[in-house]
Amino acid sequence: MGSLAHAREATAFDPTPFLSNRVKRYAPGAIRRLLPLENLPGMISLVAGKPNPEVFPFEKITLSLKGSNKEIVLTREDGLTDGLQYGLPGGHPDLVKWFEEFQCKLHGIDRNQGWACCIGNGSQELLHRTFQALTDPGDPVLIETPAYPGVVGFLQAEDYKLVQAKTDRHGLNPFELESSLSQWPEKKPRPKLLYTIPTGSNPTGRSCPEWRKIEILRLAKRFNFMILEDDAYYFLNFEDRSNGKPRSYLSLEQEVNGETGRVIRFDSMSKIVSAGMRLGVLTGPLTIVKNVIKLTENINLQPSSTTQILALSLFQHWGHAGFLEHCSRASDFYRRKRDVFSTAAEKYLKYRATWDVPTAGLFFWITLRLPPEEDTFELLSKKGMECGLLAIPGVAFMPDNRKTHQLRASFSLITEEQAYEACRRMAQLVDDAWGGWVQNFVPSTGRRYSTRVR
Repeated sequence: MGSLAHAREATAFDPTPFLSNRVKRYAPGAIRRLLPLENLPGMISLVAGKPNPEVFPFEKITLSLKGSNKEIVLTREDGLTDGLQYGLPGGHPDLVKWFEEFQCKLHGIDRNQGWACCIGNGSQELLHRTFQALTDPGDPVLIETPAYPGVVGFLQAEDYKLVQAKTDRHGLNPFELESSLSQWPEKKPRPKLLYTIPTGSNPTGRSCPEWRKIEILRLAKRFNFMILEDDAYYFLNFEDRSNGKPRSYLSLEQEVNGETGRVIRFDSMSKIVSAGMRLGVLTGPLTIVKNVIKLTENINLQPSSTTQILALSLFQHWGHAGFLEHCSRASDFYRRKRDVFSTAAEKYLKYRATWDVPTAGLFFWITLRLPPEEDTFELLSKKGMECGLLAIPGVAFMPDNRKTHQLRASFSLITEEQAYEACRRMAQLVDDAWGGWVQNFVPSTGRRYSTRVR
């Protein structure tokens, strides 16, 4: 693995041979492929079974923004009708255009390199559609481990062969990945996809540095797989701004490999605008975008028109710069919460656990120093409930369901007082697992917890 020399002229990677057998069985939607033609001058459309907006009971929607006297008013004449009506399966054209321009600026990609954006009801939906478009049940898939259970769940349900891509405190490990792929049996089909959360990974909170992304991109070309870059926490990055954020896989691929189209990027508005709006964005090669849209128009028709028009109004009000300023404020908010939890962990969990302070996202990945026969699933299911402590045991993030001494702790909603009390209760669980003799070796956690949940 060498160093990055210079940018090269890009060739377009063609993902067509990667398309799944099942996506090929889907035909484009007979109705929705005709909808864009309704806007042609003089066209009389008898196509869609759209309800007449005159029967909709909404006259206007008013949005009041935090920290501003400005109100955004949506009327029937100014976008509301579109927001209440059926729309296109790939998303509202103006919202798609807003994100395509944003990706060009943020990731430095050329608009004329055969890629596009599409909108989904959350990035989770877009991830599922992409797996459907590129793989068939039973296929091998490289999955960053510990792994996001939202993806593991639907892959396991269809009997995918989940090949664990190992991580360490710096995220996905390219050397372990290279070793695994180099030893791949010749007669077995190779994985076509690598799934990774490169920033503030769920559950570990770790981020992949740029030099590792470069090596992983080289491996993608060498072993011919595509990268699904699920960057839901990209805008909640706590790393020193003076050093700049590590560039995305999407941003790096041309410079590293001299090609574009091997990376499919997923962005989520859930952590920074609204989780309930269910708004996600896919950025990838046109072939993939078209096939994801084909699945959407056959399965659930489209992403929510109302959500999209609300988001579009907000984003047009902010502009790209205003959006990034909001993201910066959100990042600062969560950085302070992370620091509080880190201080609480240092006070109560030192000697009883190990952890890395997350560089982004919403989670601490904590390894409890438990007796060898213990695991966090049993501990949290029984003793954790008794002392009033809920956390996700590590087994939930292991594709092979192996027992672990680890847990995921979310710090996004808890108060400072709750952070300290949660860490104290966690420490007491460790002490109780070892018995009274542990007090001879580590400091006391203070008063014992009450079995009454507060």
